[in-house]
Amino acid sequence: MIIELPCGIVKDGVVYDHVRIKELTGKQQNYLMDFDLVSDTLGHIPKLLTDLAVEYQTKDGKVADIKPEETVWLISTDDIEVILVKIRQATFGKMLAMQVTCPRCGKQQTVSLDLSKLKIKNLKDKKKRSVSLTLKKSKKKVVVRLLGLQQLFDLNAAIREANKEFYTTTVALSLEEIDGKSPVKPEDIEDIPLTDLQQIDKAFDKIRGSIDNKIEHECDACKSEFDTPLPVVEPGFFAPSQTLSI
Repeated sequence: MIIELPCGIVKDGVVYDHVRIKELTGKQQNYLMDFDLVSDTLGHIPKLLTDLAVEYQTKDGKVADIKPEETVWLISTDDIEVILVKIRQATFGKMLAMQVTCPRCGKQQTVSLDLSKLKIKNLKDKKKRSVSLTLKKSKKKVVVRLLGLQQLFDLNAAIREANKEFYTTTVALSLEEIDGKSPVKPEDIEDIPLTDLQQIDKAFDKIRGSIDNKIEHECDACKSEFDTPLPVVEPGFFAPSQTLSI
């Protein structure tokens, strides 16, 4: 299966935004069942990407001369999510059954999702990896970047540790530099006006691709509407069971 990525890899001015995907085998199932590897660290992700996203190429089929273990650090988090969804699709088929719980009344219900129909937004300019701007109120000069695997690890660590600086940590991870300083730390964000932070958020949205992994539901019992994010980075997303519990 060859898929198009929302961002892709840029090397020597060439965009490699297609990749060949393989299905899960017993080797990768060992990763997913290795508690030390998957527990809190997302350590299974680079291994899955290295083994199963095997060939990055241009839309015309030119193959990138990059080792698989290097590509995992070059692709964006949006590319990673797309690849993981397509790995599951290549392995178990396009239909995914999920058991979801209504946050209002607690009713559980099973819904079906066609993974092949998830909307993917591609970058308009895939050579653009960052954007520079001056914040309106603080006048600070920042460079907003795409997030990669390392930032995904850092963000996951902040979530697992119930980090009290989660918001400023998230913003800091999206910045390559601020007033020439790099790396950006959460304390560098604390005194920036909220309207400036909203400006950063808008700039970030403009330079990233995405996959629509929030699934909307209506509760059978209370009729309330809610959405459920697909846990694509969790090892349980690749469980061979017929129904995925969320």
